[in-house]
Amino acid sequence: MAVELLPLLPIGIIIILAIVLSIIVKKLGQNPVLGYIIAGFVLGPVALGFLHPTEPLIQGFGEMGLFILLFYLGLELSLKDFLAAGQAALGLGLVDMVLSAGFGFLLMYLLGYSFLFAVIVGMMLFCTSTAVVAKFAIDSGKLHDPSTQLAISVLILQDFLGILLLVFATSMSAEGGSAIGLAMTALVFAVAAFFAVHYLSRLVDKWLSENGFGHTEMTLYALGVGLIVAMLGSFLGLSTALGAYFAGFALAETKSGSKIKLDVEFLRDFFLVFFFVAFGTSIFFDHLTETIIIPPIETLLFFLGISVVLGIGALIAHSLSTSIVGPVFGLARKDSSNTAILLLPLGEFVVILATAAAVVLPSGENTVIATIAFMLIAVTIIMFQPIYNNISLHQRIVQRLPMPFKLKQPTKTKIVEHTTHSIELLKKIALNSFVVLCFATLTVMFYQELPVFGVPIPYGRQATAVAVFLFFAIVPAIRALTALKELVFGAS
Repeated sequence: MAVELLPLLPIGIIIILAIVLSIIVKKLGQNPVLGYIIAGFVLGPVALGFLHPTEPLIQGFGEMGLFILLFYLGLELSLKDFLAAGQAALGLGLVDMVLSAGFGFLLMYLLGYSFLFAVIVGMMLFCTSTAVVAKFAIDSGKLHDPSTQLAISVLILQDFLGILLLVFATSMSAEGGSAIGLAMTALVFAVAAFFAVHYLSRLVDKWLSENGFGHTEMTLYALGVGLIVAMLGSFLGLSTALGAYFAGFALAETKSGSKIKLDVEFLRDFFLVFFFVAFGTSIFFDHLTETIIIPPIETLLFFLGISVVLGIGALIAHSLSTSIVGPVFGLARKDSSNTAILLLPLGEFVVILATAAAVVLPSGENTVIATIAFMLIAVTIIMFQPIYNNISLHQRIVQRLPMPFKLKQPTKTKIVEHTTHSIELLKKIALNSFVVLCFATLTVMFYQELPVFGVPIPYGRQATAVAVFLFFAIVPAIRALTALKELVFGAS
């Protein structure tokens, strides 16, 4: 009797049901991703019980889907595009992230949820779906509109920072020095992975082209290197997502970067089905007890209400950042509504955050996070089109907002690319921030190990550690903040 190495029947059923539901959802004018998640929920332990979040098929294919997604996002973020985002995208993106995440954090924390849970939900509010925004921009003919280009540039920046924040958020479950140590490891690993893969890939790309090989071999090499780097990251206690992302980022800078991206597109679409299906199976699933916990209908309605409030709050945050702060960076107020609404629909990064957070959140909250993540995606995507159809109403409201900055209002939106000076400022910010992080790590180590040496401390261990940190870190911190201020407000 033949042994079936792969469960082909379940794979076929997953694909067919996911595609059917995604087509139905798409016909209703919504993102097909919702169909994939619903398919996972239907096939999961809550409904049919055909799939389980802990079975090898779901875990293996879901992990591969996460790798391909982050690898592809890295390929999309070329260094040239990142720099072309300019001061406007950097300043506006940072302000928007602070306002959005701050609102989400405050709401969830005031409702009694843990600090980590509130941070995760806050971060979800700036995880705009690049796929939804890009497709809408193309279909509506607004892709080359300056305010649309600014929105996409902000998404590029937020995708990049979102990966780093993902590592930070998941490391917050660790204690003290281990959390900072993990963040430090992530930073060093990301930099090393980028430069190592970039250097090696340029040599391989050159050798393959000189010896008559096509882009197929380069794509296979790229996938292999990406998998190796992702696993190296996991060996260091980091998420495989970090290695996959920066491997793709490095490969985007090679001559074959665009061809690799085209070749990987089908793999992305195929494995993304399983990634979102896997997420769907985890709704109401407690990863700590490995049991299903279905909240009462009143609780579900409460979560739905929270998701609606979070969605509206996110739109308000986007509107404030684009209409009030946007003019500082050259965004005309009449165009700010377009940029703000395009930042509304949430997508794949919300699922990535929820998946990563589920294993570090306490019991109870780890089931709620998946539910809220799904509802946030559904609510913001459903809200997006009707709000955009009434953009004139949004513009009238925005025009009534006060302007705290006394500057000339731009009549036409213009994205200013980075200059040689602004790139130098970015380098200064990165270098001094890295120095501050190094001092923070050494301070924690100093705090933990000082009693071993028996050194007399007149003001207590905590006060001494803080004093030492401030003494050494204050200068690079001021330099970084000064450079950031010049970079951001130099645009005005």
